[in-house]
Amino acid sequence: MAESTDTSDESLENASNTGSEKRLEDKVSSTEAKNVTPKQETQNMETHAHHPHRASGKKFWHYFYEFLMLFLAVFCGFLAENQREHMVEHQRENQYMKSMLGDLKRDTAEINAVLSSIDSYFDPVLKKSTALLYLDHFSDSTIKEMYDTVPKSTRFFTITFQNNTVTQLKNSGNLRLIRNKEITDSLAKYWNECEYLINTQLASYEATRIRSKELVFSLFNLNYFENNSLINPLRENISLNLMSGDMIQFIKLGNYLSNSHTQLTGSIFQRLKNINQKATDLITLIQRKYHVE
Repeated sequence: MAESTDTSDESLENASNTGSEKRLEDKVSSTEAKNVTPKQETQNMETHAHHPHRASGKKFWHYFYEFLMLFLAVFCGFLAENQREHMVEHQRENQYMKSMLGDLKRDTAEINAVLSSIDSYFDPVLKKSTALLYLDHFSDSTIKEMYDTVPKSTRFFTITFQNNTVTQLKNSGNLRLIRNKEITDSLAKYWNECEYLINTQLASYEATRIRSKELVFSLFNLNYFENNSLINPLRENISLNLMSGDMIQFIKLGNYLSNSHTQLTGSIFQRLKNINQKATDLITLIQRKYHVE
């Protein structure tokens, strides 16, 4: 019985010791866990501290690659836009040259018509009028001839050049689109010739023509013409008389008409032929360089 009691006490003691040891181990484990955690955290922090250095290298090459791709994209876009603008300007150049070709063809037709009118109308009328006005005496038949001829000598004379394309090129600053220097030089010379003819030679002729017409109005009776207009034929069955017997006035009119004849059949006629030749050469040049008709 005593042995049983001893045995029970030993069992209780062992159980108590076992529980105490377990609690001690748990306490130690808990303490170690507390001691280990800061260490691990330190190691983790050290590990994370090293990551930015490694990641920095990766980010640099990544950003450089992105920058390179962006640069190439922008550069290629610039090249594409530049090429597109070049193509557009080339198309506009061809359009301007087609328009210029049409203008030059119309100019040559106009010039040929004017040259023909000088030969067929102005030259004979001015020449005959001058001869009649320089006569010392005017018979009835001479007066009839004078009425038929002299007023017609003051007919308006002009020429119109096509300047639509030229105006567009100059006003818009697109003259630079014409890259062929031979054509630009030829166009410049052609325009200079046209401007000199209109602004200088024809302006001088017009001033003389107006003075001549004023004298015609003072020497010839417009009532002898149908509808009182010099461009109409004379009335029938009327006696023609001059409005003045002052021969100086007739000589003065003859001088003006003689000067007009010299201008038209001389310098103006020659200038028109030169312009016509330049226009013809330009037409051939544009057709050859731009393959247009």
